[in-house]
Amino acid sequence: MTCMIETPRYLGSIPHPSIGVRMPKIFLEGILTAFKERNTAGGLMLSYGRETAPQYVIESKPGTYDITLGHTGVSIKEYIMESVYAARKKNVVVEIEADHLIIGSSLQAVQRLYEARESLSLDNEIIESSMEYNRSAIDEAIATGYVNTFTIDATSLIDYKVMEYPKEKVYELFEEGIKEGKELLKKYANKNLLFSWINSKLYKVHFTDVEVMKIALAFDKNLKATKQLYSYIEKKMDGKPFGFEIALDEIPVYTGKELALYLDMWKSMEAHVDFIAPYIGFRKREDYTGSLEELENRLSFLSAIAYGYGCMLSIHSGSGLTPYTGKGEGVYDCILRATGGRVKYKISGIYVELLLELLASSKETGYRNIFEKIFDDVKTYIEEQIKQGTPFASKGLKEKYTMYLENLRKGLCKERDSRADFFRHYSFIALNLRDPSGKRYLKETLENLYQNDKEFKTLVDQEVKALTLRLIDGLNYSNNIQNILKKC
Repeated sequence: MTCMIETPRYLGSIPHPSIGVRMPKIFLEGILTAFKERNTAGGLMLSYGRETAPQYVIESKPGTYDITLGHTGVSIKEYIMESVYAARKKNVVVEIEADHLIIGSSLQAVQRLYEARESLSLDNEIIESSMEYNRSAIDEAIATGYVNTFTIDATSLIDYKVMEYPKEKVYELFEEGIKEGKELLKKYANKNLLFSWINSKLYKVHFTDVEVMKIALAFDKNLKATKQLYSYIEKKMDGKPFGFEIALDEIPVYTGKELALYLDMWKSMEAHVDFIAPYIGFRKREDYTGSLEELENRLSFLSAIAYGYGCMLSIHSGSGLTPYTGKGEGVYDCILRATGGRVKYKISGIYVELLLELLASSKETGYRNIFEKIFDDVKTYIEEQIKQGTPFASKGLKEKYTMYLENLRKGLCKERDSRADFFRHYSFIALNLRDPSGKRYLKETLENLYQNDKEFKTLVDQEVKALTLRLIDGLNYSNNIQNILKKC
């Protein structure tokens, strides 16, 4: 009997790569070719709070919305339909994900990725505005009939300052703000939670009464907002199964034993979760350079907790320093040892970085000229933001740009250096730069080059495929589709 597989398909808790298709017209061919060669079912996604946006945002006049919102210039509907069409043409199973439905502003969300992570204070107006935006984004995604997985990021509503409060203040806030406080203390305080794992270890998690109160206070708003969006998705999906992930990775401290209490409180809200993304020390577009032993211990501990609550870890900020380094030497092997391969792994921006590197390193004058135009226009935009003192011109961006100028003065880098941190981290705005008519002229230039230059298309397809295969092979995602076939 032949088992028929629909694409897209909800993958549930099956370990898989999840890839941000920032330029679907350019990247899908190479990504899906890699999926097919390794018989891998994977996720195709974009961040709804940063990379993509509803059609009305993409079609709006320049300056209507912050440049960081929908910064790929690709609408929610477009990336979904392009992905589904390409996957069906290739006969590849994919999951279509609405990634990072973010509570808060897109600018703050971008700055969290590249700079010092601090607890934010959002007023109710900003929270409700972003909730309304997320509902409109969910509506556009679900209207396609193809989205089947959602990731909520309410990181901005986690109050880690509570962890530093004196005991007296914690007691007062807990009694006033947590309605189910007595039940929480009775259930968790001074109790041992046990989690066994594949490394034969038995992890014991213990909370004092003060720890329970602090954790409940820190996560209270986050949990409530996440549940609101979960309930909205559940209603809109109208009984259809859907994947659900919670992002906790963009916080200022490593995730620890509080993950157990968080997941237990989430489960008590009668909602499911397939993947949970803690902060494990990964930063976007940087190799992991910390201790691999510490990383392995951290991942094993968190994996045991996640698995104990019926879900798996999702690793975010999976892109490394270059398109060729993975996340650094030994990191993929470390992840496999720690998780047994029971992990979802996300990458996105590294594909655009790869594309720009191919242009920058080319001996073909036409290709190099396109890169130089992109570099110059991104640099000009950043200089204008710094000069005007806009919110975009954050302390971190100014430091990176000043470092570039200093290195240039000392002869430590070339004038249009594709590896300059300010450019690597902020070149994403190139796709959303617009001319007076509203056209995203740099994005269109790149798409036209790919579509009309066979030699360049071949090169890009080969390099995108190779990058994707390095991820698939590094984390043993080959043949994961067999897990689906066995369940048919």
